[in-house]
Amino acid sequence: MAIRAVLFDRDGTLTDLDKTWGEALTQVLYNLADGDHQLAAELGDLTGFDYAERRCRPDSMIIVSSPPQYAAIWAEHLGAPADEVFFARVEDIMQEEGIRSVTPFPDTVSCLQAIADMGLPIGLATNGTEESARLQLEKIGVLHLFDFIAGYDSGHGRKPAPGQLLAFAKQCGFAPEEIAMVGDSLHDMHAAHNAGMLRIAVTTGALSRDELVGDSDHCTETLSEVAGYIQAVRLDIQSPAIAV
Repeated sequence: MAIRAVLFDRDGTLTDLDKTWGEALTQVLYNLADGDHQLAAELGDLTGFDYAERRCRPDSMIIVSSPPQYAAIWAEHLGAPADEVFFARVEDIMQEEGIRSVTPFPDTVSCLQAIADMGLPIGLATNGTEESARLQLEKIGVLHLFDFIAGYDSGHGRKPAPGQLLAFAKQCGFAPEEIAMVGDSLHDMHAAHNAGMLRIAVTTGALSRDELVGDSDHCTETLSEVAGYIQAVRLDIQSPAIAV
């Protein structure tokens, strides 16, 4: 069946996770720790963030979780209420810094434009906030290419549950199996499986090909390859048979 729409993850898929969020997370932890670098480093360790290196470790929960999930762990360590006031404090810094430092991959824009030129609806499903996603997409000049954007706070749940993906399918009017989900994490691949969508993994995030290939239908190294694969499937291009 031809691919009729494409849904993307954001962090690690369309944008470089560490270049985009490394400074933002550093600023959040420094703020929460009231300038105490040792305490800030402790908070980072609890969620898999290397405060000194300003980057997420491969197994960091930050990569796949929503902000309230990891912010609650920081609040508990600080002895603070894990409430909306605390979450807003974290989100305000994250959003401001994340917009300033958002870094797409070299082929992010060209990939999205190529898919748009095929006439396919494009969506975004992230476990971050919808507002931050919209602002970042606007910053890199691709917001107009998206027909659907959902965050954990958009009312459809969070990945790996299929709610965001099924909401995109409903908006497009296509069956889930006619839609490709592109992501860099197992949460993305599991969400696609749960929704009944084609699973396209890309190794631009924290996981290697070996870690992704068993849970995906197709695995690529770059977004340019993603666009090429979608075009090939759309046109039903088959590789020539190899004589044996």
